[in-house]
Amino acid sequence: MTSKNDSTKRLNEVTDALRNAIANGERKPGERLVESQLCELFGVKRSIIREGLRKLAHEGFLKITPNVGASVTEFSRQDVEQVYDLLAVLEGLAVRLATPFITEEQLLQLEELLKGMEGTDNQRVFSDYNDRFHVMICTLSENSRLLIMTDNLRLSRRAFGYQSFFVPGQTGSSKDEHRRIFQAIRDNDPIRAEQLMRDHLLNAKSKLVKWLYRSL
Repeated sequence: MTSKNDSTKRLNEVTDALRNAIANGERKPGERLVESQLCELFGVKRSIIREGLRKLAHEGFLKITPNVGASVTEFSRQDVEQVYDLLAVLEGLAVRLATPFITEEQLLQLEELLKGMEGTDNQRVFSDYNDRFHVMICTLSENSRLLIMTDNLRLSRRAFGYQSFFVPGQTGSSKDEHRRIFQAIRDNDPIRAEQLMRDHLLNAKSKLVKWLYRSL
């Protein structure tokens, strides 16, 4: 009999594998994912496949259509550009507002997240630390409307943003850019921190657009 822990482990393995396959381009936008084929591919029960597909749909990687099934989410170039352009402005503002008032304890928390990013080559782990770093800065701005707007944009960006960490060289560049943003915060230089944050997100947009639409 398969234990609950074994089922959870297999679910996580299947979900991670499909998420990475979408992010690195093995599974193409619009491609249908057939449950029976996935069961055979991963050697698991259909219930695990269905739960994994639901999770990926919640994260924005898949679209599930009744009576049709799951397919890889398609994003337009305009979708990607608009989300990153807005995040660049809003998160730039957030770090400018937050920098003069950040405490030593908060700096230590940000640095721990930064060290987490710098200490891993796993895209999913890196993405988690990256999101937590950005969310913390937005939260420290103490601007509730800004936080709502960036949270909504981040949900929209979740799937294609994760793909950005599969762009050759992007993870290394992102680590360097986060370190420079952190140093500007530590130096209590809000204007420089804002510019670095904007540059960071616009650089990510530029690389991601070239990666996603490289065949056009």
